[in-house]
Amino acid sequence: MAIALAVALLSTGASAVASPPASDPSPAAARPGLAPAGAGGTYLDEEGNVLSMRGQDADLAAGSALLLGCTPGNGADNPHYTLPDVSGHGTYVKGTCTNNTANVYNCLYEWYTDGTWRRKSCSSTVTVTAGGGAGNRSNARHVCHSTSQLVSWRNHEDVDVIGEIDDSNQPSRDADLYCVVN
Repeated sequence: MAIALAVALLSTGASAVASPPASDPSPAAARPGLAPAGAGGTYLDEEGNVLSMRGQDADLAAGSALLLGCTPGNGADNPHYTLPDVSGHGTYVKGTCTNNTANVYNCLYEWYTDGTWRRKSCSSTVTVTAGGGAGNRSNARHVCHSTSQLVSWRNHEDVDVIGEIDDSNQPSRDADLYCVVN
């Protein structure tokens, strides 16, 4: 039976070698790719350690109790390509907070086919006033090693409102870009 199958495959030009699955779960085989809609996933730092994304994704999906304090709005912009880099900014949007200044930083994550978001770059922490604008925001950047493949990126920001208790939400925005970081 196996010989007949092999002869049939060869005569039709088909390959007897199985194709690898589209999403190989092993970390070594993982590569940058497109995230499914609404992708949560695990967050990893540059060394592959799992990061806690306080209040984000799984915690929110599970309906965790709202933390005390005000909630800044989402000041993260979409990750974008700025020759030759992937870039993302963080700004302070007051939301339910009342103070006018905050310490803000943001980090860029690239999606991998094993269901992880891998951190590629973080900005320094900057003190900004509400409203954003050039010079009034944080900026994370990383050089693209290739622009031949469309890959999902996420820009997370963290806001610490000065003189006011704020929740630990880390809002984010996603975009697909022709930028691969190895």
